[in-house]
Amino acid sequence: MGKFVVKDRFYNKAKQEGFRARSAYKLKEIQDKFHLIKKGDKVLDLGCAPGSFLQILSGIIGERGHAFGVDILPTPPLPAANVSTTSADIRAVDVKNVLADLSLDHFDVITCDIAPNLSGIRDVDNANIENLFEAVLKIVREGVKPGGTFIFKSFFTGTLKNITVELQKVFGKVSLYKPTASRSASAEVYLICTGKK
Repeated sequence: MGKFVVKDRFYNKAKQEGFRARSAYKLKEIQDKFHLIKKGDKVLDLGCAPGSFLQILSGIIGERGHAFGVDILPTPPLPAANVSTTSADIRAVDVKNVLADLSLDHFDVITCDIAPNLSGIRDVDNANIENLFEAVLKIVREGVKPGGTFIFKSFFTGTLKNITVELQKVFGKVSLYKPTASRSASAEVYLICTGKK
């Protein structure tokens, strides 16, 4: 197994360019390839801390858009009028209340870069991934507009097939994509889900 390099070129690039984490480049690459997020979009970012996805989203959606982030950890404030955050466990989030608070009917896009802490014990990790996914899917079902988009980080584990099948029931198209900013040794993969039914 290859050595796990924490401070690689994307880590260093993020520091130099003012992004809070390397994950900013993952979302940027997904956006450059798929063009999923538009100016004026209302976006919910699940697992938003430390805020790197929100930094990218803020620039894409512009003044008329809004990005709302949720994480169990507090997210340091971002100097952007079109971004707001709250600290909450997504397993306890009622997205209908979130929408009501924001005076919205639905979100155009939901992004989710959250991941459970992986122990290396396959059955434990698979159970944690599935539990997290179930909580996220409930929010997505109720929160994304018809025709809307969901970007979700998962892992090449025994759960991926079931997660993909469940998402295909909700969205017209589900594609797998691994950005170059993901570490080559990482099992992470993004599910790009479009055309919510």
